[in-house]
Amino acid sequence: MFRQTEPPVRLMTRKRKTIESTPLITDFFSTVKRERSQIQTKQTVSQKLDGILQTMFETSRCNFISESLEDTPIPPQPDYDCGPAFSLEALRTLLQVPLKPSLNAIPDKNAPVGLENMPKNVYSYIFTVLDMRSVSTLSLVSTKMSSRVRGYVSTYEFYRRMQLDHLDFLNESFRPDDDEFLENDPFIACGALIKSITITLSTETRAKVFLNICRNLRNQLGGSLQGFGRMLETVTENWKFEERRIMIKAAILIDLDLRRALIKVLTAGAGHFVGLEMKVRSGLTQLFLTNDQDVNEMTPKEVIDFGAWLSILLRNVVEKHQGRLYYILFGPARSSKKGEFVDWSYFCEEDRTNISQFKNEPNYKKFLTALLNGVRALRVMNNSKSTDNYWTGRKVYHMFLRVIEACEERGNWSELASSMALSIDPSGLFSEYLVTCLDARRSDYTRYMVEAAEMVCLVRIHLYRWSSTPATFLAEPLHHAFGHLAQQDGHYDGSYKQFLELIWRAQKLRLKGLVKSAKNTIQSSDLIREELDGQLSMTRLMCEFGNTMALNQQGLQLPQVLDANRDNFPIIDADPHPLEEDEQLDEIH
Repeated sequence: MFRQTEPPVRLMTRKRKTIESTPLITDFFSTVKRERSQIQTKQTVSQKLDGILQTMFETSRCNFISESLEDTPIPPQPDYDCGPAFSLEALRTLLQVPLKPSLNAIPDKNAPVGLENMPKNVYSYIFTVLDMRSVSTLSLVSTKMSSRVRGYVSTYEFYRRMQLDHLDFLNESFRPDDDEFLENDPFIACGALIKSITITLSTETRAKVFLNICRNLRNQLGGSLQGFGRMLETVTENWKFEERRIMIKAAILIDLDLRRALIKVLTAGAGHFVGLEMKVRSGLTQLFLTNDQDVNEMTPKEVIDFGAWLSILLRNVVEKHQGRLYYILFGPARSSKKGEFVDWSYFCEEDRTNISQFKNEPNYKKFLTALLNGVRALRVMNNSKSTDNYWTGRKVYHMFLRVIEACEERGNWSELASSMALSIDPSGLFSEYLVTCLDARRSDYTRYMVEAAEMVCLVRIHLYRWSSTPATFLAEPLHHAFGHLAQQDGHYDGSYKQFLELIWRAQKLRLKGLVKSAKNTIQSSDLIREELDGQLSMTRLMCEFGNTMALNQQGLQLPQVLDANRDNFPIIDADPHPLEEDEQLDEIH
């Protein structure tokens, strides 16, 4: 079949460079312009297709038996993992296209020849000349035209053309932030085409079509997943959350080795499969987390989209493995002689005298910020109430605890890493941390209250170093914590007062310890000055909580004082014959 279709394609590649050979339809649609020699085309495309066609109909059955990684029930779906790795016959069946269409036969012999009724080879020629966006537009014109485009997508000419578009795109060297990048990206155009030809199909069928096309393209383009994430985003744009979950299940199966690697690294110990962990990070990032992951540099909509994709990915994994998967995706990585690997022990405790330059405080902040971008995106997404409402503040905090638990196989997190992580997300993680520690139902409630007061001081000093105004960031979590204590006891004289006194005491002990261990050095002087300035910046906020407690006590005592002093007030008898308003005015005059 390949040798039958090769000469017409080579001929149309030569002819499309001349104006005389351009069909009339191109007066209304954009065409593809290629500048490549016949030798280059043959070497980069035709020879590769010969090798691929030798294994086109080989089937690969899944012998890898594993436990399900689903944590919430979704509608039953077919197991995409069992079946042909890629098959155009299966694609034609899904798209309801004839399995063996004739190249020269007219689809409807009783109808006149026209745009919707031409031989298959003519459609193949026209669709190959037009750019991908124009083909997507034609598929939405009518049902017949959509059927013709489906037939084109289920042929080798489409994948050959897709590879040519990809080569042209790479040769142009577009930057991701350029406007022309989105206009010329063949993966975005292919995603729009898949979306248009499957618009009338069910979500499960669309997922099968997407998986089949992506498997073909992946083998055609060399086995890389680069670009398929942009295709997935285009296909699922404006889709519901549950529909996206079905597409993610299919997208993970584009590379069967990726799913097997994912199961292995989640069920094994941290760092047990070093190479597979990096493969999982690379594959999942290329498929689902393609955009910039810096929450501070994103627009609110981009943050919500980032959180939505991350939520879908995490919720397809049972809760006990979510922390490990999250750290594989966002944890720090280091290079060694054997290659790059996920550093599970970076934030763990160790001898401070042996800490390398790689583990200084600025690097801690850098890697923790990158680690917590996903946590902050989940919180923003949940607050927006626009996509997934699963992630409450408590669930996000528990997921962060599972991240720490996944690292504890290599050691406990250091105090510096823990306090700095809470400082990066004070409105989210730190607020939930305080409420969790200040739960009166704990058996060791007093110890956790002391620990929370000390953590307030540690977080305050980090925020002072970064912004010099820690009260701005600590106002919300502290108001939340003190409000929780007042509601828990029903008054301000119990835990509310005790926690406030513990914070003052912790600040006093910190300053006393710095003065006691101070040496006649500039560093000691700077630490003492930093602590004093940090405490001074928090004075007004801490006094607000003290004033609230004092005003409440005065409010409780005021009725008792009024009752005790009621007899001391003179009683004025009312006039039994009050004057009318006009008579009062006359008296005044």
